[in-house]
Amino acid sequence: MASQFKKLFKGFGYATNGLKRGLQERNMKIHLSVALTVISLSILFRISTIEWLIVLTMFGLVITTEMVNTSIEDLSDLLNEKLKLDFHHTTAPRDLAAAAVLVSATISALVGLIIFLPKIILLF
Repeated sequence: MASQFKKLFKGFGYATNGLKRGLQERNMKIHLSVALTVISLSILFRISTIEWLIVLTMFGLVITTEMVNTSIEDLSDLLNEKLKLDFHHTTAPRDLAAAAVLVSATISALVGLIIFLPKIILLF
């Protein structure tokens, strides 16, 4: 039983390292800045529980795709370095991962507009 807890805590340590690595990325900092702005608006407009669930889900989607993108970029860099591959051999996976972030961020922005635009219009 004690070894299971050790493995569990070790796993949390790896995940924490991954979060730290993700936070080093410029785009992750941008996503988190947007998230803080949306959280502020959510509090200001007193969004419903369902809207909170949707907003938090969208945050999770964007942050997760950004971390997957970063891992693919890091792996591509490692392959290029260790196997002496030309950069163009690993551009397709990098481009696909970046596109995943673009799609998730775009959908999140549209969801944000659907939730917040009517509330903003009511102010005027």
